[in-house]
Amino acid sequence: MSVKLAPRSLFLIVLGVCALAVLCWYLLRYQARQQEISLLQGELETIRMNADRYRAAQRGLPELRQTVARLEVERDGFLRALPANAQFGTVLDEMRRSVLAAGAEMTTFNVQPGTATGLPAGVRPINLNLGVSGPFAAVFRALRSMETMNRFTTVGGVNLQLPQATSFNPRLEGTLNLTVYTFDPAQAASAPGGTGAAPSAPAAPPATPQGGTQ
Repeated sequence: MSVKLAPRSLFLIVLGVCALAVLCWYLLRYQARQQEISLLQGELETIRMNADRYRAAQRGLPELRQTVARLEVERDGFLRALPANAQFGTVLDEMRRSVLAAGAEMTTFNVQPGTATGLPAGVRPINLNLGVSGPFAAVFRALRSMETMNRFTTVGGVNLQLPQATSFNPRLEGTLNLTVYTFDPAQAASAPGGTGAAPSAPAAPPATPQGGTQ
C-alpha cells in the first residue's frame, strides 16, 4: 500500500534535503577552503614582512660595511698599542716607575699566565701581582696610575694590610692584582686569517720575569 504525499509535504522534504546538502557543503567544503585561504594570506603577509625587512637590511648594507671596516681599523690600532709579549720587562719597569712617581714603593711582583675567552688572536692576558708599600695617598695614586696605564692594564683586586700604627699616616702594605694584556705575533700568525703584525712598542729584554723583589 503506497502513501501519497501531499505536494506541500513533498516540498518541505525536498527543501529540508537541500538545506542539509547546503549545510554539509558549507561545513565540509566552503569553511575549510576559507580557513585555507586565511592561512595562505597569513603566510603571504609574513613573507611580505620578511621581504621588506630584507630589503631594508640590504639598503643598510653599505653603512654596515663601513662600520665593520671602521671597527677593524680600531681593533688594529688597539693591537698595535699593546706591548709585545716578549717586551713584558718594559711594561714591568714602567709600572715600577709609576709606583715610585706616586710616592709608593714596589716591593714584590709575581707573574702568571692568564686565561680569557673572546680575545682577538694574538692577545694574551698575564696576571701580575704587585706588592706596594707606602702611605695611603701614595698607594691610592699608584692604583690610579695602574688603572689608566695605556688601556692595556685592568685592576682585578686590591688587598691592603695595616702594620702596627706608629703615626697618623702609617705605611700600608698592599697587593695589586692586575691583568696585563700583551700581543704575541706568533700566535696571531698561526690563527686562521691572522696577519702576525706585531704592535709598535719599544725594545726590551726578551725574557718574561716570573717574580722577584724590588
